[in-house]
Amino acid sequence: MQTNMSKKKIIENIKDMKMDILDKLDLHITINGGLTAKELVKTIDFYSFTPESLEYMFNQINTYKNTFHGIGPFLFRDGGWHNIRERKLDVIKRLTEENIKLKKKNLDKDAIVNMLKIKVEELKEILESREEFIKDHCA
Repeated sequence: MQTNMSKKKIIENIKDMKMDILDKLDLHITINGGLTAKELVKTIDFYSFTPESLEYMFNQINTYKNTFHGIGPFLFRDGGWHNIRERKLDVIKRLTEENIKLKKKNLDKDAIVNMLKIKVEELKEILESREEFIKDHCA
């Protein structure tokens, strides 16, 4: 049972939350279903939930389904939280979209790494030529 003080801390944690956070939470639970609140908090990088505030949100979403239409509901089963609204095809579609997005990020990062490798080689050549110049003219 929550004390008034712990409930105040929970409310303080979630009071500024926007709807886009709930949309991200919905997708995150779909993808990472089966984790405990404590484990989920560690994997969520789009909001600073506490395990207590996350479970509070799950309970609010489950209790007030019309208010949070399109989000959840969430079910605690087999020691972890699951999004039970999603159908398998929806999950596959969302995972595919997330996979495409992550692959694009990887490609962007690979391009940056390759550009930096080229710059390192250019700098090595400049350094070698300067060392050679110093050796020939200053030694």
